[in-house]
Amino acid sequence: MPDLVIGRRDSSDDDWHWYPVPVPDGPDGNGPRRSRSGLLLAAIGALLTGVGILLLVLSTHNDSSSESQASPTALPASAAPSTTAVSSRASPEASPSPTAGSLSPAVPGDVGLFIWSRQQKQWLSSDLTRDQSGYREGDVVPFMLQIQHTAVSTLYDVQLKYACRTSDGAAFDYLSNPSNEDSVSQITSPGPGRREDASIPIPDDSAIGFDGNGRRFRAWGASFQQAPEGPSPDGACEANKGFTLRLMTQAGTMFVIWGGHLASSSDWGENQGASSQRSPIDIEVVAGQSSPQRLAIQPDAVAP
Repeated sequence: MPDLVIGRRDSSDDDWHWYPVPVPDGPDGNGPRRSRSGLLLAAIGALLTGVGILLLVLSTHNDSSSESQASPTALPASAAPSTTAVSSRASPEASPSPTAGSLSPAVPGDVGLFIWSRQQKQWLSSDLTRDQSGYREGDVVPFMLQIQHTAVSTLYDVQLKYACRTSDGAAFDYLSNPSNEDSVSQITSPGPGRREDASIPIPDDSAIGFDGNGRRFRAWGASFQQAPEGPSPDGACEANKGFTLRLMTQAGTMFVIWGGHLASSSDWGENQGASSQRSPIDIEVVAGQSSPQRLAIQPDAVAP
C-alpha cells in the first residue's frame, strides 16, 4: 500500500474508496550542484573584493610614505648652485629679450661719435673749436652716434653722459633735439640722409624748470625698446648726468642723434653760463660694451 492514501466516499455510497496520494518527483540532481556553484562564485568574488581593498590601502600608505621621505631631498633643488646652472643654460635662449639693465654683448660693429659744426655745416669726429663752432649760450649742439656693420635684431644699451655743471658754472644743462637751424645735419654725410625711423621723448629733468617740451631722441636703422632711463642722478645740476637708451637694430647701420643745450647766463646767473667755462665741456657715449667715445666743445668756442 502506498505511503500516503486519501479516502473518498460519495454521498450515495456507503463504502470508502482509497486512492494513493500523488508524490512529486525528487530533484533532478543539478539543483543542489547549481546552488553550490553559485555560493562558491559569490565567495570567490567576496575574497577578490577584500584583496583589492587591502591592496588599495597598502598603495595609499606607500604613496604617503614616499612623499614624506622625498620632501627633505627637494630642498637642495632651490639652492644657489642649481639655480646658477639653470640660468647659465637658459641665457642663450633668453638673449633676444635680456633683463632690464643688462648690457648688450660686445658690439659687432664700428662705433663713431660726431659733433656738428654750425659754422662749417659738417659733422666732425674731433672736439669743436672756436673757428668751427658758431654757437652761443642757449643754443643746442647736435651730436650723432653711428654704429656701422651691425647685426640686425641686436639689442644695444646706449649710455649718454654729459657735463651738466663744472666748477666754472653750468655746461650742458639738459639734452634736447637739434634746432631747426641745424636740420640739415641729418641729411649731411656721414649722417643718415633721411627722416628718422623712430623717436622717443627725452624724460624731463625735475631739477631744470626751463628745459621745455617736445625734446626727443631720434634713431635711424633701429627702434626704441623702452622709455629712456634718466636723467641720472635725478637731482640738482651739480656734475655729470646721464641717460640710458635701449635700441634694437633693424639695419646694418644705426644712428642716434640728440643735442646738448648750452647753459645760458639768463637761466643760471651772470658768468654762470657755458661761455664762462675754462675747460672743455664734453659728452661721452658707450654703446653696448664698446670703448667710451667722447667729444667736447672748447671753452672759447661758445659765445655769451
